Amino acid sequence: MSQKKILIVEDESIVAEDISDSLISLGYRITAMVYSGEEAIESAAKFRPDLVLMDVNLQGEIDGITAAEEIRSRFQIPVVYLTAYADENTLRRVNSTKPFGYIVKPFEEKNLHTTIQLALYRHQYDSLTNLPNRSLLREKLSRILDGQKELSGVVPLVTLSLDKINRINSTLGHDIGDSVLCTIAQRLSNCMENIDIVARLEAAEFALIFKPVEEKQDVANIAQNILDIVSQGMIVKDCEVYVTASMGICLYPGDGIDGDEMLKNAYIAMYQSQLEGGNTYHFYSAKNASYFINTLLQETSLRHALKSSEFEVYYQPQIEIKTGKMIGAEALVRWNHPERGRVSPGEFIPMAEEMGLIAPLGEWVLETACRQAQTWQRAGLPPLRVAVNVSARQFERKNFTERVREILTETGLDPKYLELELTESLVLQDEIAAAKAFTVWRDLGIRIAIDDFGTGYSSLSYPKRFPFDAIKIDKSFIRDIADDRQNAAITVAIIQMAHCMNMRVVAEGVENEQELDFLCDRECDEIQGYFFSQPLPRAEFEALLKSDKCWELCCRKKEAATLNSGFSKQETPNRLGSCYKIG
Repeated sequence: MSQKKILIVEDESIVAEDISDSLISLGYRITAMVYSGEEAIESAAKFRPDLVLMDVNLQGEIDGITAAEEIRSRFQIPVVYLTAYADENTLRRVNSTKPFGYIVKPFEEKNLHTTIQLALYRHQYDSLTNLPNRSLLREKLSRILDGQKELSGVVPLVTLSLDKINRINSTLGHDIGDSVLCTIAQRLSNCMENIDIVARLEAAEFALIFKPVEEKQDVANIAQNILDIVSQGMIVKDCEVYVTASMGICLYPGDGIDGDEMLKNAYIAMYQSQLEGGNTYHFYSAKNASYFINTLLQETSLRHALKSSEFEVYYQPQIEIKTGKMIGAEALVRWNHPERGRVSPGEFIPMAEEMGLIAPLGEWVLETACRQAQTWQRAGLPPLRVAVNVSARQFERKNFTERVREILTETGLDPKYLELELTESLVLQDEIAAAKAFTVWRDLGIRIAIDDFGTGYSSLSYPKRFPFDAIKIDKSFIRDIADDRQNAAITVAIIQMAHCMNMRVVAEGVENEQELDFLCDRECDEIQGYFFSQPLPRAEFEALLKSDKCWELCCRKKEAATLNSGFSKQETPNRLGSCYKIG
């Protein structure tokens, strides 16, 4: 038996010495004998024992129960309590900490030994699957790696995470989820021909130490076999369930010098598998490690950005074609990083969605845009509508509809000057919730627009079923519209359909005169894009608003050219000439 390290915390020195003598005779190693809760925490941090024997009634500001909770939470070290007497309140406090053992003094040596052994066993095995846990895995991994140093071949360490197990828990219940974990644990345990140990790390994550191999391809073959075994269907409480797994593989000695580094690198490889959708494996590589370290740093920066007011709302003008007036603006968030400068939305928006930060960020943009629009109106500037994007995570929040109402009340903005933009996929993922929210918003007077139309499901039925005020044509259809017949046909169809349903049409991404000509001719209602203005920070947009500029879009029809060209009215390229004057 390897010597287990024991920390003794006992305020009576004679009792502490007797316990120490007994444990040494049983083969344990005593790291220290201390007499207060403060010393217990310091010694646990310094010596990292395998177990702490803790007297409940200690002198000083920190009693044994408080010290035990601190040691368990900070260092994950099991604690066995010692006491000569305990009242009911003390016993309740002890039980609330879920102790690994409890011994009443005086006690027999064999009872002490048995209690310690049971505590060490419980600490090293997962209570649900009965597999070794992280603690025992690290111990065995260390022994295996030490024994491999003088031998040829490599030792593969694999981390495995079940894909989308939360979906099973949320739809079928945690009992079914736990049964799935136990079934997978049993399947992995049955693969022991090529595996030294299977352990459960936490939640739906497992680790496997393969037996040493000579070729990397042998590892790949075993990994694929495990994926195939995991993905087989199972019947759990009359439910047929399928799960897949993401695996990360780290090879000793090339990918790490000790167990902790091996585990870390196996996790990095596993995250790569998860990014690809799961049901696959990846070997660790330094390149992937660098990517994930950078990603982690970016995520940390993103969390600080919300607290440090590093975000800013920019506004892009929306122009009404008939009048040439700026009647609205789309509110767009920008990140001014203190070291990197401007961070692309294409980089931080997906990251915010993955981290669950997109909802609070979106709410901040909504409140900021509404408050700013009202500020401009109070300053006597021409009133305009602000359009704000709604993310799926934001919309899923139970109180989001009420939060919109609260923001309008808090900022004092008339609801008719707010437009909420939602994507097709967001609407269709929960049509009942969307319909309820739309009813409330329409009753308030808020405009509702469908964003990026044509890039998602493009179902012609839902614009009819939902009370949209506007359709925004995605910029991918506007690009080169004068020369691209397919884009032209799609855009014309969208405009005609929207007008038949009494909806206005906004074209995004207008960047040149030819695209504007086409949209003017096809009676598009509103346009936005770099041809007029890029998104502007508040001060610059405010200056543009104060100038009260008006874009005069004068269309001169060339009827004779149209009649003589042989083209149909829709096919005639650049049929209209346009003049643009800022007045």
